[in-house]
Amino acid sequence: MQGDRAAAIVFILVSVVFWTQTSGLQYNGAIFPRAIIVFIILLSVGLFVQKTVGKGEEQKTFLPPNLGYVLFSIVIVALWIYCLDILGFIVSSILFLSILTVVIDVRKTSPLGIIQVVAIHAALVGAFWVTFHLFLLVPLPEGYLI
Repeated sequence: MQGDRAAAIVFILVSVVFWTQTSGLQYNGAIFPRAIIVFIILLSVGLFVQKTVGKGEEQKTFLPPNLGYVLFSIVIVALWIYCLDILGFIVSSILFLSILTVVIDVRKTSPLGIIQVVAIHAALVGAFWVTFHLFLLVPLPEGYLI
């Protein structure tokens, strides 16, 4: 509980420092950073008030109960980033999103369910690729397998 209040105070102080850094920006360039800073300050004040006034349940442990899934997800995302240049955006995205979905899904997936997951991810990645690569002309990583 003390750590939450200390974190709220630190975030407020850091936000004030960031606010002073936006003084040299043009008006239009300072709108978004200042909006984010105000949002951070509001959330920090809310956290401080909640932990000061509220008698909420104390968090027992810092580690989440599903730590294995979190670590697995981090490893999968790191492998996906590594494989982007090797396999390409489309293949690596479909592959790693499908693996992540099948492993994290709480239901036992059948072979038909796995095919559905791969098909859904293929459609989503395809739509993403068409939108960004063809319409918006954003270059996406191309590997040996596109």
